[in-house]
Amino acid sequence: MPFVRFVGFSVIRAWQGFWRNAMMSLAATATVVLMLVLLAGLFVVLSGMDSGLKFIESKVAVTARLRDNLSTTDRDALLAYARSLPGVRQVTYVSPEMAMERLRQAYADRGQKLETGGAKISLYASIEVALIGPSHAGSVSDALLDPAHRSQVAQITTKQSEYDKLVGIINVIRTVGIIALVLVGLTVLFMIVNTIRIAVYARAGEIEIMRLVGASDSFIRWPFILEGILCGLIGAIVAVVMLAIVWEPIQPILVSVFQMPTAVSRQFLATLSALLFAVGLGVGAIGSWISVRSNLAAVI
Repeated sequence: MPFVRFVGFSVIRAWQGFWRNAMMSLAATATVVLMLVLLAGLFVVLSGMDSGLKFIESKVAVTARLRDNLSTTDRDALLAYARSLPGVRQVTYVSPEMAMERLRQAYADRGQKLETGGAKISLYASIEVALIGPSHAGSVSDALLDPAHRSQVAQITTKQSEYDKLVGIINVIRTVGIIALVLVGLTVLFMIVNTIRIAVYARAGEIEIMRLVGASDSFIRWPFILEGILCGLIGAIVAVVMLAIVWEPIQPILVSVFQMPTAVSRQFLATLSALLFAVGLGVGAIGSWISVRSNLAAVI
């Protein structure tokens, strides 16, 4: 029971201290909200881009355009050779007729009909090499273009450049986002440290009396630490409520732009909310703990 009374006393004193210094407390809480909103945005964008990266990884393949009038024997030999290469998952032969049917289907998927105006369209035969991973694209392309098979392969195309470009964009966004979060996080710590410091100095007389009657260090410190945690908690609640309000409108955007249908699930939202609460509480606790350690001894 003494522990319960101590916890109750600390929480009440923290709540009173929060509103006693309301201006600084609300300013610190606002910076926590800003930091958590940035964190949520960065988390969503990076999750979306990672999902898009996985989507592109699944589509990264090597397409080898075959030369015209290639004999069946040479074609089968090339197919067997491609299947034997390291990193190859599947090899598919695409005839000109199959390529034309794919073209018609692509137009049909967009609600259009392929109109040639009477002109005859000649598509080329090719082999599509599905890869275990995008890192094999270079070696497979080089192998298909070696001198022994140049008479069979006219051109090689891959989506490696798109993959590399997306990886570079993700790295830039991640780096810039982390730097921005660190800067805002330092601002949040500064605000919380100053808020608790003002609270400590404002209650210097009360702290001195508590010392004289034998109050322990933890009895004096915990209300101030909880006051900083309260700033983080309120900031996290506000950020999560804002996230919940905008979640429905942004779901279609996440699906269409990032190809990330799994990211709009309730589990994703719950994970993101838990992250915001953990970061908010953690920053509040660290800031108040730093302030108490550096300022409490100075007023006694």
